[in-house]
Amino acid sequence: MREHVIPQGDPSGPQPPQELRDAVNEQGVWIRQVVSHGNFEAWHFFRLGSTGGAPTHVFIRPVEGGDAAAQARGITTTVLREVNPNSAARHAEEAFQSTARMREQLDKAKERSDERKTRHHLDEILTTEKGPTDRYLSALAIRYEALTTAGERSPVNRLIEITGKSHGTVKSHVQLARKKEFLEAVGTKAGGMATSKAKATLQDEEK
Repeated sequence: MREHVIPQGDPSGPQPPQELRDAVNEQGVWIRQVVSHGNFEAWHFFRLGSTGGAPTHVFIRPVEGGDAAAQARGITTTVLREVNPNSAARHAEEAFQSTARMREQLDKAKERSDERKTRHHLDEILTTEKGPTDRYLSALAIRYEALTTAGERSPVNRLIEITGKSHGTVKSHVQLARKKEFLEAVGTKAGGMATSKAKATLQDEEK
């Protein structure tokens, strides 16, 4: 018995006939088993998110090019005994786990991409804004928080590199951000957290 795993939407490998996909019309995993010496194929469908371990649909069809005499005898009990939903279920579970891992990797990649875009946007504000405007101070506070969260020991020095401004200027801007309630201390720890006011200031400009 040969088995093929076909995750939903995967164009590689053998595909379920269109009439079977139309009959199910759901997202999930197809498992193809070739039985009866290659004369019949069993298509097992497992619904996305299913936890029962059994297929919701099983279709048995003659394989094109199979032995005509064997196929003429139809789907006998011998053919049915070769159809193995348990084996198909194991393959389906592996496919679901693989899909979940792939989705997690894609989500993480998107999250990293979004973080890079946000970082670039904030740095652009810090380098182009004229003077310590509310917009500038909000970007400074959010960038400051991100740097401390990432373990940066000297966020002020990193902000100096980003803005190209002097140590005294950046330090005074951080103090001003605190004074205007864009940046607040986190308990007694060094560093700071951007306030909701800082985040709202930049969110409002995107509307």
